Amino acid sequence: MNSKDEKHKEWSDRAAGLAVDALVDAGLISKEEFDSAAEIVAEELLVRLAIGDTPD
Repeated sequence: MNSKDEKHKEWSDRAAGLAVDALVDAGLISKEEFDSAAEIVAEELLVRLAIGDTPD
């Protein structure tokens, strides 16, 4: 993994944690589901970054 990929992975993990935390706070996801949901969201974010789907 190159440095750009590592940065994307780290950012995806952080952003996923924030997103899933908001879903837990809203009562849409249980605290027990946090880790699993965060992994899924992080993977989806990383895929979007990998295919170049970034803001202009």
